[in-house]
Amino acid sequence: MHRLRLLPILHRTFKRPCFLPCFLPRAACGLLTAAVLGMAAAPAVQAQTQFRNFTIADIIVDGYQRIQPGVIYDLIPVNIGDEVNATVPAQVIRALAASKYFDEIAVLREGNVLVITVLERPSVAEITIEGNSVLETDDIINNMASADIAEGQIFTRAALELIRQGIQDVYSSRGRYGAAVDIDVRDLPRNRVSIKLEIDEGEESRIRHINIVGNKDFEEEELLDLFELGTKSWWQWLSRRNRYSREQFTGDLERLESFYLDQGYVAFSIDSTPIAITPDREEVYITINITEGGLYTVNEVELAGDLVEAERNLRARVLVFPGQTYSQALITASEEFMVQFLGNLGYAFAKATGVPTMNPEDQTVDVTFIIDPGNRTYVNRITFSGNYSTADEVLRREMRQLESAPASSLQIEQSKVRLERLGYFESVQVETEQVPGTDDQIDVHYTVVEQNFGSISFQVGTGGGGDYFLSASLQAQNFLGTGRTVAMGLNRSRFQKGISFQYLDPYYTPDGVSRGFSIYGREIDSPFSVSNYNTTSFGASFNFSYPISEISGIGFDAGFSHTELGTNIGSVQEIVAGPALDDRVKYYCLSNTNCTANAMTEMEPELGMLDDLEARYLYPGLHQRSLEHPHIDFGDGSPTPGFVDKYGTEFDNFTVTTNWYRSTLNRGQLATAGAFHNFSLEVTLPGSDLEYANLRYTGQYYWPVTRNRNWVLALRANLGYGIGYGDTDELPFFHNYFAGGLSSAGVLRGFEENSLGPESSGGACYTTGGGSCGVVRGVKLLRDGAGELIPNEDGGAQIDMESYAYATEPVRGSTTNEVQLAVNRIQQNTNFDSFGGNILTTATLELLFPLPFVENRSRVRSAFFIDAGNVFSSECTPLQIIKGCSGFDTGEIRYSAGISVTYLSPFGPLTFYVARPFGKDGDETKTFDFTIGTGF
Repeated sequence: MHRLRLLPILHRTFKRPCFLPCFLPRAACGLLTAAVLGMAAAPAVQAQTQFRNFTIADIIVDGYQRIQPGVIYDLIPVNIGDEVNATVPAQVIRALAASKYFDEIAVLREGNVLVITVLERPSVAEITIEGNSVLETDDIINNMASADIAEGQIFTRAALELIRQGIQDVYSSRGRYGAAVDIDVRDLPRNRVSIKLEIDEGEESRIRHINIVGNKDFEEEELLDLFELGTKSWWQWLSRRNRYSREQFTGDLERLESFYLDQGYVAFSIDSTPIAITPDREEVYITINITEGGLYTVNEVELAGDLVEAERNLRARVLVFPGQTYSQALITASEEFMVQFLGNLGYAFAKATGVPTMNPEDQTVDVTFIIDPGNRTYVNRITFSGNYSTADEVLRREMRQLESAPASSLQIEQSKVRLERLGYFESVQVETEQVPGTDDQIDVHYTVVEQNFGSISFQVGTGGGGDYFLSASLQAQNFLGTGRTVAMGLNRSRFQKGISFQYLDPYYTPDGVSRGFSIYGREIDSPFSVSNYNTTSFGASFNFSYPISEISGIGFDAGFSHTELGTNIGSVQEIVAGPALDDRVKYYCLSNTNCTANAMTEMEPELGMLDDLEARYLYPGLHQRSLEHPHIDFGDGSPTPGFVDKYGTEFDNFTVTTNWYRSTLNRGQLATAGAFHNFSLEVTLPGSDLEYANLRYTGQYYWPVTRNRNWVLALRANLGYGIGYGDTDELPFFHNYFAGGLSSAGVLRGFEENSLGPESSGGACYTTGGGSCGVVRGVKLLRDGAGELIPNEDGGAQIDMESYAYATEPVRGSTTNEVQLAVNRIQQNTNFDSFGGNILTTATLELLFPLPFVENRSRVRSAFFIDAGNVFSSECTPLQIIKGCSGFDTGEIRYSAGISVTYLSPFGPLTFYVARPFGKDGDETKTFDFTIGTGF
């Protein structure tokens, strides 16, 4: 206990010789205790007399513990030196009681000293809640704090009782009528209390029956189908439809009312909704009494108010016409369209209200739209938040609404959509606020949530057979927050090694002209499932893009590439018809029966110089050392020449590409609404070694099925067609399309990567004469400088094991001893890898759906899908035709169905799928796959 003296006067023990106490439980008005009520009237009068006509010399407060003296002094309405009369004690008591700090207050006089004795209310030391699962503990604690019941606060039992009732009301609103809250308050030392709430949540009451009374024009079943609540069938055992909830029931009543108003029942009303609960509080019976009121039609439609000289445009947005059945939905839609139109004119706070006036005598309605545009509004400032990495300039250049210009709802929303399409942000929100002190200015604020807009990766390891790989790449669509795209790559693996750099500035000029360039150098061995060949290439390109409108543009790309083709024994006949000559071989055997040297008999085979062999005795397709014969007359019965046979192995090409695009997608990554189209045409220029053209189309369509866009129907298509022209009669095979798996162009999940489409034919090789590929070794004997044979230990001659020759075979149909090089056609009747084709047709139909327990759906996409398509060729070779190669044929379309998930991780998009392919015998299939760095 503490005593406060406001002046340093002589202090003595407090004895209360004569007083008039007043005790105020819980801040109520002062009440006399029972002991005081029993006092005689004379002492009471004497006590009142003690407070008449004296000047306060000091004020002493007894009984405070936690409350600071200064706080109490500020609450007391009198001060030292004030005159006191009989009303002062009541004033002091009322002032202190209003603070709610004290349970009891007593005021008395001791000489010229005013003595105030208080009993502080206890403070809350701790709050414990048990038994709750439906309501979160934090929510209960926060609600208690809003009623000043919190740890460290003053305890009031009245507020606690209100909290008890409030918790029970919340449970009742959720159909738990049997819920009970038991509160235990325990005293603790130092005038503190602990509060423990034990909650019995009870069981949810189940709806046993809903009865609608008063419906005449609609069946009860039709009306109950509008409700989320109701009884449920046996097959709905997982549904919570029959669990009563006050919020859901209120929503159901609103849907019922909207239904009737949209059907023309303007006088419809819900008269009452009595709810009966069984004694065990487990079942609920609901009755809904309604008055339908009859069907009304529209009589007149008028506009009133300030039409801002735009009556014609406003009327064009009215969807209600005389003679129509009245519909509240059309009234609301008309209001929204008119407000949107006025907002586009700069009236940001415009209002349009459709007021129906009923004519009961003929059951018609006169509808008057009252227009209140308010003042024309101008944008004061445009601000951004959440762009921690992205520069303000990158966002500001997407703005179509300008500062100091009239505020346009269309331009503000269009600016938001442009930010979403960048692909840099998970979400974009826009808010408009009136500038304080004005009625014609607003501030526009965009809040963005940044997301990963690129990927950085580094990989090193070993593969099968000890092959190693090294890969490092950076791809940033918003490099260092500048809005520019920068991509750098370095890789080394069994199939590929190379380096590349790419740069794109989407705002090279302020009006949106983009500029970019790329350079690369790489060596590629054909990847999995693709016919055997290799290329060495380097090149560069420059590109520009010009916006045509807000949603479309046209681009141009000029590039140069140098490509060198490499072939080997495994090269297929579509690439090279005949085998390659070995640089080590100088000879061929004139006799196919004897093509090796004999050390014991010192005999050598009869050899000819390979350089002297006429081209007609070489297998068609000779290359490398026979480039002097670029156009061989293959003659009857010879196989079709391969690409290398006709065009060689080195190419310098100059290309120009133009593309047109149009995008109405709602965001740059994982869109859920809108469409995207892109047409591109690549053509080589005169002076190029190869002449070809390539036409491509890619498209995406999204149709939201639900209003919240959680369920979306999506369609994607990839089409391509390539041709050769001029001196090149086919699309170069290394530009062929491929399909299967998650390949970048021909997506067909459920099949191996690049495995679909035309297959290659077997290659060919020169043989030793025994059917195996290779050359005859040791065809000559070793001789010294004088031309004499060099003997060996056995007495014979030594064989030159570094001498080689090709085996031969008789020329078919020849009557002489003419021979030609012997050739082995490698596995011509076996399935070979995909060769690709010049025609691409693939499409995907998806149903996007939300994954449970995933809140941020802008980073995760899940879908049921059906893929269809294939690759075809209009330049099939005779051997390919035998194996089924053809032009576009619907009978060769492949299908697959499955489920996929894409996640925008910090390392780039992760895509997983499980698929069931529907192909043909011989197709290479895959039921599960994933990829990192490619979203789909």
